[in-house]
Amino acid sequence: FMMLTLNTAKDVGVKNRLNADQSITGGAKYFKQIYDRIPERIADPDRTWLALAAYNIGFGHLEDARILTEHHGGNPDKWADVRDNLLLLAKRKYYKFTKHGYARGWEAVGYVQNIRNFHSIIAWNEKQKSEQMDTNALAQQQFAQFSPVMTEAVKSIATSAAM
Repeated sequence: FMMLTLNTAKDVGVKNRLNADQSITGGAKYFKQIYDRIPERIADPDRTWLALAAYNIGFGHLEDARILTEHHGGNPDKWADVRDNLLLLAKRKYYKFTKHGYARGWEAVGYVQNIRNFHSIIAWNEKQKSEQMDTNALAQQQFAQFSPVMTEAVKSIATSAAM
């Protein structure tokens, strides 16, 4: 479920990676451990995006990408800059100089992008729902102001129908 390696599963107390409860709990614990390792000076959302990348590719590879980012004049604390350098971890020209070597950086970049897309969809839906609720509340308020008698009649009908 949470794609934990055997070693990571053991470290977070997961005995059976196929058990959904254990896997999800272990994955959440592992993500929190990684998030806490990201320097506190890095503000969200960058801290979360970097932690998600590390969850996928490994903390050491993330650090390699951050070092490459700084070497190339980018900001190692910004996801947008690190993202581009994660892709370089699959190129011998770059990974041969890193501490942790080759990594499929494109997978971590895609992983984070998918989560960001899903996050945007959820946020958009929540905003739409909130706006709809606000619109409904305003319409009810306007109706109540327009016709107190009608409002009482509608409440009375609704109460009768519910019984």
